[in-house]
Amino acid sequence: METEILIVGAGPSGAAAAVQLGQLGIKGVLLVDRDRFPRNKTCGSGLSPAALHVAEALGIGPELRARANPVVTVRFVTPAGEELRVPAHSAAVILLRKEFDNLLVERARSLGVHFRDGFRVTEAVEEDGRVVGVRGLDGSEIRARWVLFADGAHTLFSRDDRERRHIDALMGWWEGPGFEPGRLDMIFDRALSPLYGWLFPETATRVNIGICIDAQDEYGRKVPRDLRAVFQAFLDRHYPDVLRSARQVGGWKGHPIVHTTWITSVTRPGALLIGEAARLTHNGTGEGISQAMQSGIYAATAVAQLVRGEATENVAWRGYVQALRKRFTAGFAGGYLLRDLVASGALDTLARTYNSESFQRAIHWIVGAALTGSTSQDAPAPYGEARDAQRELSDGESRVA
Repeated sequence: METEILIVGAGPSGAAAAVQLGQLGIKGVLLVDRDRFPRNKTCGSGLSPAALHVAEALGIGPELRARANPVVTVRFVTPAGEELRVPAHSAAVILLRKEFDNLLVERARSLGVHFRDGFRVTEAVEEDGRVVGVRGLDGSEIRARWVLFADGAHTLFSRDDRERRHIDALMGWWEGPGFEPGRLDMIFDRALSPLYGWLFPETATRVNIGICIDAQDEYGRKVPRDLRAVFQAFLDRHYPDVLRSARQVGGWKGHPIVHTTWITSVTRPGALLIGEAARLTHNGTGEGISQAMQSGIYAATAVAQLVRGEATENVAWRGYVQALRKRFTAGFAGGYLLRDLVASGALDTLARTYNSESFQRAIHWIVGAALTGSTSQDAPAPYGEARDAQRELSDGESRVA
């Protein structure tokens, strides 16, 4: 089988690339994934303001707003137990990855992208050192002029020989917990330092709770630990009352998160790596959805330049790397600022002085920027309009009452 452009992996990076190619009018695009869609994906499923902006640019904003559960309040708990609540002015939302990824795939299909699910890729096909396609588990080949690898943290196709830095994540789901609707928790527990645990409200009646923790020490050596025991202790410390009346849905699930600060080794002759296959996740929080989609857009733009004869492959690939570095390096470096704030106790100090207007601005910017990988905390205008409309409705109901 032959195609002009092949995208391996239909998560946020691969599907976003497919959508962008469709929006640019590029034909002959084939998107493949190993799973049958729609499929479940282990993820916190939080969409930051940065992710919402990209989703709007990809044309799925209205459906996303209709389906997602908005975050009304963000509750931070520092390592010393200081608590502060931040109004969710950025209108972050939660949407299950099963629905979110499928929204992107269906958007791509509506633009003429061909989609093949249930196709498990096992290796790249190369000729004279150039990627010319892939081979599937069944032995069949798909050949393409250009290939985008979006196969996640366990990518088969990276040539990056640097040590892989991991964050371990483990989470579970509960129906009917006793919690405040629309509240997102970020708990910087000392046992997880410098990372955190969370509670995300997936629906009005269901939450996912999880933890993320460094898999290596500062020297890169793997830290042996019983992650399930760490998680159970976290639940016992922070959520005994919330979960007392709740029903657990399914079992706990975990996944590794691979990250970097300096972006490199994301190009090969004939191919680009995007999303977590390129290690584009945030080292301070593990967020990767906005980075995945944005990298997919950059990759699609580079490939479109080749199709239109606007650049050579070397120029297009170099532009892709430069775009990634310009967009993400500062945010990734900012993740270490958040880590230092947590480890040094400075986050506790900020929380104690939170009532000061200057410190409120500081913690909004420092923590918010680290959590989203962006210095912008503003959501797209429609999210603000929806929030304002909801406030007006609530005010009106209060007056009637």
